[in-house]
Amino acid sequence: MKKGRLSMKGKLAGIGTILVLGGLLAGCGNQASGTSRTLNVTSQANVLTLDPSRVSDVGSDFMLEQTLDGLYKTNNKGTIVPALATKIVKPTNDGKTYTFDLRKDAKWDDGSQVTANDFVVALQRQVNPKTKSQRAQRLQDFVGYKNASTGKAKPSTLGVKALGKYKLQIQLTHAVPYFDYILASQIYPVNIEALNKWGSKYDTDAAHAVSNSAYKIKDWNSSKDSWNLEKNKQYYDADKVKIKKINFQVVKTPQTGLNLFEAKKVQETQISGNTVAMAAKQYKDELVQSKYGQLAFLPWSNTDATTKNQNLRKAVSAAIDREDLVKNVLKDGSIAAKSIVPEGEVKQADGQDFNAGVGDGLAYNPTQAKADFAKAQQELGKKTINLEIVTADTDAYKQVGEYLQGQLEKQLPGLKVTIKTEPLSQEVNTFSSGNFQTLTMGWSTDYPDPIDYLNIAADGGTINFTKWHNAEYQKLIDQINDTDHQTAAQRVVLQQKAAKLLNAEQGVTPLYQYASVHLRSTDLKGLEYPLIGYQRYEYVSWK
Repeated sequence: MKKGRLSMKGKLAGIGTILVLGGLLAGCGNQASGTSRTLNVTSQANVLTLDPSRVSDVGSDFMLEQTLDGLYKTNNKGTIVPALATKIVKPTNDGKTYTFDLRKDAKWDDGSQVTANDFVVALQRQVNPKTKSQRAQRLQDFVGYKNASTGKAKPSTLGVKALGKYKLQIQLTHAVPYFDYILASQIYPVNIEALNKWGSKYDTDAAHAVSNSAYKIKDWNSSKDSWNLEKNKQYYDADKVKIKKINFQVVKTPQTGLNLFEAKKVQETQISGNTVAMAAKQYKDELVQSKYGQLAFLPWSNTDATTKNQNLRKAVSAAIDREDLVKNVLKDGSIAAKSIVPEGEVKQADGQDFNAGVGDGLAYNPTQAKADFAKAQQELGKKTINLEIVTADTDAYKQVGEYLQGQLEKQLPGLKVTIKTEPLSQEVNTFSSGNFQTLTMGWSTDYPDPIDYLNIAADGGTINFTKWHNAEYQKLIDQINDTDHQTAAQRVVLQQKAAKLLNAEQGVTPLYQYASVHLRSTDLKGLEYPLIGYQRYEYVSWK
């Protein structure tokens, strides 16, 4: 029986991180109507690189999707559609072989054609250990990945090859149920001629950036807080792109974005925290709230004697009133977590949401919390237990941290909670170093499958820096990953069992599912915010 571990391809972020991006041209308000009108939007993150083998942050990932097409992409509704491939293909060889015909009218912005070999070179480069790509692991379902990524075999042994100038084949070690989403968000070509010419400068600034999609990036380098996108005339669907220019500038707080929107200097901004309630009173028609496929959670260090204690973790979880947290603290449309898996991504056989089959293992239960805490006190031999929670130094982090501190100390007498704030980048580094008791973290995915969230606590999981291990849980993960011997419905049941067990054992403590909240000008149409992924400006136009 052949098994294959399914990939983990999500993005790590701190609680309160604003993931949807945009920008502002300082001093610009509404301009001429029609396609000549410039769109101004705000951004919470810089673009560090557009090299598809090196993008690992959300800011760069978002801009990559505006400037580079892969085989597939998602439209403004989040639906997968063909991009450089001529159609959505059905895999052969029991779901392990994908063969694509490429568009012959697809071009790079320099006018040269996009070919199958552009994909081959890109993926071989990505898996080559000399590239030191942080995205290499996203190809781990490919035939030959393990040996090629460790240098034991040449990158050319990876399961990708050109069968002709416009025909590409990818071979996997096992069927991957969500591989169409990987093709839409993870698999990109490179411009071979430009790569050979520029080397390490490739896609590091506007002068060395390439595009084959709707927009080209201009006036950009990794340290700039402003840049713009201009319509790419070489794009195969250029006649459908209605907005010719989009200006971006980084803003540090949601309040700044709200102020700019009020001044009509931007037509789109994402907001969070207290600004949502403020904006709701003034902008009923412009406020857009929706679920987002990102889950906030507390990871627990299992190398720390205190947080390794299961009864302490269970006590903390039961003492958190998640409904109160989202309704009276966050107040931005976020919803209380039912498990580590967000709502809205997967359904069980009867059509109900995935979490309907997980149970109420995260229910607020002060009585049970006190009983579990008493057990923890006895096991640890301490009447007073100290707990440090690390959060990022943003308004949303501070709100969550203050709530947790107050709620836990109120419900668990004898627990002393200290909140330590750090810059977001430092908090992520603290997490990856393992030098913590617990932190407020978030995880978002690129595909609607619970395994990407369940892997957070799995052995060998990309971000299992907690060192938590549970033999029963790992057995379920291995069964879930054995895609060759189960139906889709059976796999969902196994995933629900794993999520329920994780709730019971508190390997991590889920908190809430993020909301996506934007202020969007009523002059715009086609600007949508899908559950997974990003808005696509190529579908946007002025009314």
